[in-house]
Formats: sequence, C-alpha cells, structure tokens
Amino acid sequence: MEKPATPADKTVQFGEDGILKLMVRYSLPAIVAMFALSAHGVINMTFVGRSIGPLGIAAIAICMPVTMVSGSLLQFVSNGCAAAVAIALGKGDKEEAQGILGCSVLANYITSVICIILGFRYMDFLLRLFGASDATLPLSREYLGVSLFAMMFNSISTMNPMLRIEGYPKQAMLTMVVMSILNIILTPFFIFVLHLGIRGAALGSLIAGVVSMIWIFTFLTRKNRTVRLQWRYMRLRVKTLLYVMQLGMPTFLMQITQNLLSLVMNNGLRTYGGDLAISAWGVTNNISNLVSQPIFGMNQGAQPIIGYNYGAKKYRRVKQALFQSLAAATIFATLGWFLTVFFAKPIFTFFNDDPELIAIGSRMLMIFRSLILITGFQQAGAAYFQNTGKPTTSILLTLTRQVFFLIPLLLILPRFFQFDGILYSGPISDAVSALITGVFILIEIRRLNKLVREEEAADG
Repeated sequence: MEKPATPADKTVQFGEDGILKLMVRYSLPAIVAMFALSAHGVINMTFVGRSIGPLGIAAIAICMPVTMVSGSLLQFVSNGCAAAVAIALGKGDKEEAQGILGCSVLANYITSVICIILGFRYMDFLLRLFGASDATLPLSREYLGVSLFAMMFNSISTMNPMLRIEGYPKQAMLTMVVMSILNIILTPFFIFVLHLGIRGAALGSLIAGVVSMIWIFTFLTRKNRTVRLQWRYMRLRVKTLLYVMQLGMPTFLMQITQNLLSLVMNNGLRTYGGDLAISAWGVTNNISNLVSQPIFGMNQGAQPIIGYNYGAKKYRRVKQALFQSLAAATIFATLGWFLTVFFAKPIFTFFNDDPELIAIGSRMLMIFRSLILITGFQQAGAAYFQNTGKPTTSILLTLTRQVFFLIPLLLILPRFFQFDGILYSGPISDAVSALITGVFILIEIRRLNKLVREEEAADG
C-alpha cells in the first residue's frame, strides 16, 4: 500500500509539480479566503447601514483606518514570516524556518498588547484624526471599543499564510470562510435580535476572530507539522526579526499608506462633502477591497511557489510563476472594473436606500476606480519582488501609487476642483503607478532570462 504524503512531501511539490497546476491549487483557495475576509467587512457595513443608517456606515469608515493600523502591524510580521519560511524551506533549512515562526508569533503577541493599550488611551484623538464629527464620534467609540480586543486573537490568526507554506491551501481557505460565515450569523443576531446596535457588529467580528485563532493555533502546534510552533523557538532574536520585518515591509507599507490615504480622504471628504461623503467612501473602499481580493489571494497563493523556487535557484520556474501571476492579476482586475463601473448604483442600494448616498457613492465608485483594470499588474509586480527577497524594490512599487501620487493629488486637486478633484485623483495615480511597475518588471524579466540561461548551461 502506498504511504500517505508526509509534510516534507508537501513542501517539495513547490519545486517539482507544474507551475500552472500549483498556481491553481494554491491560488484558488487563497482567493476564496481573501474574498471571505473582505466580505466580512462588507457584511458589517451592510447590516449597520440597514439598522443605523449612513451615520453608522460613516462610523465604521472612520474606525477602519484605526483597526487597520493595528492589523497591519501584525501582518507586517506574519507576511514577512511566511516569505522567510518559504525561502528557508527552499534552501532545505527547517531549523531556521522553525526559529522564524516562533520569533514571529511572539513578536505579534507583544505588538497586539501594546496596540490595545494605546488604542484605548488615545481613542478619541485617533477617531477625530480620521474624520469623526460630533455626530459620528459616539458610534465610532462603540465600534472601536469592541474591535480593539480582537487584536489579542489576531496575533495568531494573521499567521494564516503559514498553512499554505505547509502545503495546506484548503485549510487556509476554510479558516477565512468559517470566520466569515460566523460573522454573517452573529452580526445580525446581535444587531436585530439583541439590539446591540453598532457594538453588535464589532462583537460578531470579535467572536469570529476567536474561532479563527483557535483553528490556526491548533494547526501550527501539531506534532506532524514541517514547521511547528514550539515554546523553545519562541524567542525574540533581533537578527531573525529584522529579516522577517524586511520581507514583510512591502505589505506593511501598503496597509499603512492605505491608512494615511484614509486620513487624507476622510478629512478632504468632510471638508468638501460632509458625513454623507465619508459614508460613500466607506462603501467605495469596502467594494474596492472586495474586488481586489482575488488579486491578493492569487499573490498569496503564488508566494510559496515563487519563494521556494527562488530559494532553490530554479529560475525557469520562477519566471513561469511571474508570467502567470501577472496574467491572472490582469484578468481579475478587469472583472473588478466591469463590476464597479456597470453596477455601481445597485451596489450602493444594497447598503442603504438613501437616494443622496446612492447618487454620491455610485459616482464616486465609477470615477475613483475607473482604471482599476490596470492595478492588478502593479499589485502582482510588487508582490513578486517581496516573494523573491527584494523588499526595497517591492517597497518602492508599493509606495508609488498611494504615497508618491495619490495622496499628493488628494491634497492638491481639491483646491482647484473641489469634490471632483478627490474623485479624479484615483485614476491618475493608477495609470502612473502601473507604468512605473511595468518598467521594473521588464528589467526583472531580462535578469531572469540571464539566470535561466545559466541554469540551463549548468544542467548540461
């Protein structure tokens, strides 16, 4: 009888199985997982919009950057951990991989405790900073007060990419799907049955996060894992942590700049459109994240494939994975563009029936994301450089859209074109950042071609 595959067999597949087969096997579950995670936010906003109205949507939009700052600090480490572990396994160094995981989990736990303390200490300051008015501040306090406690559990649940690195993409997907289903069940129960209002939406997310944490912790501590979470490896080693943070920096900066964008956007919208415009941005941002999740999921699915083969110096396979990632990202981005441009009004009607919110929001979604079809190329390109251990290039491409172009445009254009200046800053920054990414990708392809020729010569 044939013996079942061991955990080691599952990691070797990254260097042996067909690239397209691996991309489908690992990206599809990751896409479903990321879509479920994003749907989590849309669900909360939908129920709040239906029960409380536009002010409730605005409150969540204001709280979102605060929770994303704390979450991005955890993903800073967890995404860097996944990339570092994949490269270590490609080199055949499991001991190093074990140390990376233990150090990362401990660092995340310490970070979560610090974020909870600071979040409660400076809650009103942060909410005002991100655009809370006198009308939205009480609702924002209620939502954020519960959401901050989720940080404690997210220190483990953000380690979900490790399930894919281990060779279990379906389990990684189920973690996010189960969490989303729980949220769908619990949130309306807390809001409409127990009448907890906006606090009920946050409580549903908190409980779902606890279940996710238990699931992932149980997986990582099993004795048959290739890279197992063990107490003896849970030490803060400076060299290891700096390496992990270096690889996780692109993802961290992308999320931090998203928060900076929300800061600029919310305050600009409050000046030129009021609380209703912030509500419209809350929905627009959630829908933009939702349609972008297939690209993020594809990038996560490609991470162990690209990282392992790059560590193993199998550059022909790295090049194949790069091309397939860029093609898939472009297809997903085009589908997202079709949805946001042609179904903008029905999307906003789903959240709330307020005709003014629908009018402002649908126009915002159609114009601000009108060039979303070219953003997939940019996101996949930045992810590739992160997965191959080139954080500097990945950081540059990550910052290009939001820091170098979008945020400056949001500060400049409204002075001349008011509300329309905010809307048109989106497609302008999308176009320029995609062009810059294209240049870096062409340079990288030439480098890969040279490495492939050397690989073929070495193989005889």
